[in-house]
Amino acid sequence: MNYRIYKLKKGELLLACLEAATLIGLTAFCFYNSIWVFLVFPAVLPLYLREKQKALAERRRKELKIQFKDAVQSIAAALAAGYSAENALREAVKDLQMMYSKDTDMVQEMAAMVRKMDSNQTMEAAVFDFAERSGIEEAQTFAEIFAVAKRGGGDLIGIMKDTARTISETIETERQVAAVLASKRYEQRIMNKIPFAMIFYLRTGCPGFLDPLYHDVTGICVMTVCLGLYGGAWYLGNEFLRIEV
Repeated sequence: MNYRIYKLKKGELLLACLEAATLIGLTAFCFYNSIWVFLVFPAVLPLYLREKQKALAERRRKELKIQFKDAVQSIAAALAAGYSAENALREAVKDLQMMYSKDTDMVQEMAAMVRKMDSNQTMEAAVFDFAERSGIEEAQTFAEIFAVAKRGGGDLIGIMKDTARTISETIETERQVAAVLASKRYEQRIMNKIPFAMIFYLRTGCPGFLDPLYHDVTGICVMTVCLGLYGGAWYLGNEFLRIEV
């Protein structure tokens, strides 16, 4: 599984299609007062699904990073108890199964590593394969250091502990940043809804007030420009609040 790519499940796909249809419907009602806007739905839907997949893939990688940190800590504890690296991995699978459900991504990945070792693949190759697919920078760095340390007889316990500490610090920093930006994100979500709310209020509370902007070339151009400005503001707002740690 490539964790950089997220494949929507049937329920998620249906929900995303409904969300896209609702968005098109609100745009059609508020900005154009025409059902003909739904003609752009086939063009808008792939873009919306792509953004949805990116958001869900990012969320899954964040969860995987936390699980990976716990896995590394479990392996380090097993190594400290005297297990070899391979047996430490097997013990870590048991620890993770007590912490997470069996269908959790990291539990599945660790079990797959054990099966690969049972098929005479090296532990380094199994870890490298996961790191390449994970999309987690710490996992890729760990795989490279682990391979060198295992071949050269390095301090595996120290490497495991350092990796777990680094990931923990990164996760804690991300949580602190998220806490600082939480109010701003909430404000942005409200601001994103205000244009639709204002137009909806004018259309329902003052019938005919916005009629000059509909079914007229000049009015359609004005509303299109407004919609473009709204889209640009929405995009910039998301970019400003997207901070990589």
